[in-house]
Amino acid sequence: MSWRSAVDLLVLATAIYLVLLWGREARALRAFVAILGLRAGALLGRRLDLPITEWVLDTASLVALVLLLVVFQVELRRAFASLDFVVRLLRPGGGVASGVLRAVADASFALAASRRGALVVIARRDPVEPLLSGGVPLGGEVSREILEAIFRKVSPVHDGAAVVGGGRISRVGAILPLTEREDLPRWYGTRHRAAIGLAERSDALAIAVSEDRGTVTLFRDLDAQEMDGPERLLKELQQHAGPAGARAGGRLRRIVTVHAGLRVVALGLALLIWSALWLGSGTGVRTVVVPVELGRLGLGLKVAQQSAASVQVRVRGSAWMLDSAATARLVARLDLGGRGAGVHEIRVDPQTLSLPPGLSVEAVSPERVRVELASARRTTGR
Repeated sequence: MSWRSAVDLLVLATAIYLVLLWGREARALRAFVAILGLRAGALLGRRLDLPITEWVLDTASLVALVLLLVVFQVELRRAFASLDFVVRLLRPGGGVASGVLRAVADASFALAASRRGALVVIARRDPVEPLLSGGVPLGGEVSREILEAIFRKVSPVHDGAAVVGGGRISRVGAILPLTEREDLPRWYGTRHRAAIGLAERSDALAIAVSEDRGTVTLFRDLDAQEMDGPERLLKELQQHAGPAGARAGGRLRRIVTVHAGLRVVALGLALLIWSALWLGSGTGVRTVVVPVELGRLGLGLKVAQQSAASVQVRVRGSAWMLDSAATARLVARLDLGGRGAGVHEIRVDPQTLSLPPGLSVEAVSPERVRVELASARRTTGR
């Protein structure tokens, strides 16, 4: 495998991983697979010379793609936001102070002990304001007492969420977007569905306190963890939203372990597709003029004569590979390493052409290139 093929494989695996990561919800994954099926059917119709079938399936796949963009626009916005590396570099986010996180953890379990429902959001890098509706701006300090007061039964804002951003309580009584997932435990109420809905659409942490069960659940991305005590909750909050020093310890572990299964699946699918392209012979044949490049010419030597500056190569592959820029970039690289002065015949074989996956060589003309090497030293008179 050449380095170009390795880069192609890596890019393909990364693209598949991002698609799988975005399509973890069953509805999105089914819709995406359906679109791929329609596109495959359209290509098959073109191959079988069925123009009406090709047009119908092609149009259906385009309509399905537009519907997918409309239905999953929130998920797409979240996916593109997670890829905005420039914004993340310019807005590194120093994390939330440990004292603030301690107040949130203690208040959450105090509310759970008194069977008072609560919903607390801790904003991180992604702005959550566009996802919120209603509520009252507060801008107050974060303390256990204030949080407990917000979620008292007589409080007019106890049914909404308290949003912690920038180390302060920025908004109370906020309404969060509800998730549309159907694979949730039956005891999850509106607070839990709202917490999941926000975690799906941003990198914020959402803490839901169950009024009926007296439990505290932390939601992050698509993960839900029921906490067994304030210390455990504090540890999780510090790991994901605390100061940079507190988060550094678990960063490597998260890189290695988070979504490891999806990475393996993506790499397997990429290898399968790459192997199919490499092993597939294709149905198209094209003759391409390929320039000859001489490499590793020894010191003190020069090329005195070369029988051919280019060769004609008949390649086989699929139509889209033949029409791509891959054929225009073909170069016959002949290795002169270890060859001294004199005449050398070098065979042009597929290894010298560095063919991309999906293309194979049927014939080369001429098959050999004669290269005459001479000394580059000048003779001087006395």
